[in-house]
Amino acid sequence: MRCPVIITARVIDTINSLSANDRGPISNALTMEFILGQNPESTLTPMQNVVYAILRFYVKQDMERSREKASGDGSFTPCRCALG
Repeated sequence: MRCPVIITARVIDTINSLSANDRGPISNALTMEFILGQNPESTLTPMQNVVYAILRFYVKQDMERSREKASGDGSFTPCRCALG
């Protein structure tokens, strides 16, 4: 069984804070990787790749926290980023 994808408020807030030109490609990149299993890096500009790498880290970190919490008491409270 695959781990569920966790999109927390810090990821959504970061995407919403991006310019309209960056929001779509980065949202599509997250979908490409976490839903379709494709590598989206070639679809992004170098700066979008930097932002995407940060968001990808957030998603993976939140998924790992979810797995750790699931083995404990079952609750999950994501942490907020100091930047977000």
